[in-house]
Amino acid sequence: MDQVKHAPTWIVAVATAFLGAAAFGQDESKRILVLHPAGPSFDDAKKGIQETLGDGYDLKGLVVTKETSVEEVQKAWKEAAPKVVVAMDNRGVALFKDARVKMSDSVTPGVALMGVRIDATIRDVQNVVGINYEIPAVTTIVNLRSLLSNPIKKIGVVHRASMDDMIRKNAEFCAQENVEIVGIRVPDDADAKSALNDALKELTKRSDIDVLLVINDNFFLNAKLVKEVWLPRLSGWKHPVVVGVESLVKPELKFGTFAVLPDNYALGAQAAGLVQEIEDAGWKVEDPKVDQPLSVIKTLNLRGMKSCCGVQQDKLGEVDKVLE
Repeated sequence: MDQVKHAPTWIVAVATAFLGAAAFGQDESKRILVLHPAGPSFDDAKKGIQETLGDGYDLKGLVVTKETSVEEVQKAWKEAAPKVVVAMDNRGVALFKDARVKMSDSVTPGVALMGVRIDATIRDVQNVVGINYEIPAVTTIVNLRSLLSNPIKKIGVVHRASMDDMIRKNAEFCAQENVEIVGIRVPDDADAKSALNDALKELTKRSDIDVLLVINDNFFLNAKLVKEVWLPRLSGWKHPVVVGVESLVKPELKFGTFAVLPDNYALGAQAAGLVQEIEDAGWKVEDPKVDQPLSVIKTLNLRGMKSCCGVQQDKLGEVDKVLE
């Protein structure tokens, strides 16, 4: 190292860069650009990607917000020159798609995850694979049914017309478990507050609805509507409410009672597997697909569940998180 200290400046710079890269084992030919919002869920997923791939891959992260412009993504993309772009959340995926169009780059493959309806979001987008965030309703219902003393025969759900295909698929799978989905369909251009209020009024008045399923859809699910519609309408309703976001199952909110959610770290590991498939194919997508999450976390609001229906205490060991 003494010889390096006395060498010309440019030699020192080259040697330092080489030694730094060697120390971490990173390979610039395996650089990955990760577009992700801030937050622990996305940090966990990114950690899952990095630790699964190992130090031989060079991850460059760009935190995206509502204010992040396509031009900022283009700049990061050009500077990183990635082999793959991993986009998280609908905002990250939208920026990936827009930047790709502006750069006329259909060659760099992408992996999309942790957004609502990833399957619909990347439909018809070339050279991209994804992982859905939504857990199939049948998976959630089967897990919930094992905890309850009473049977589940009908599930109520409010959904927009644009989600007809998702509801239809879920209904087919639930039917195999002798469970019927009772959906109230709302036009996409309807007033969200009044339409949601009317739909919930109808569902909660029915005596044959055993469970209410809440879809991850910002149209019907935001802080204002939770406060002004969901909570008032569900007050006093004595049946489970299944949600798809952990924050909504917290006992103090008095909203969701059960959730089956993707394990965010495992989602990152699963995305890393897709990156490796892309690499093995010569850095291109040979098998366009949208996978389902491989690992889930079952979360129960025990306080809320006890207030609405009977729970089999000996089954609580099957739940990953029990909140009281």
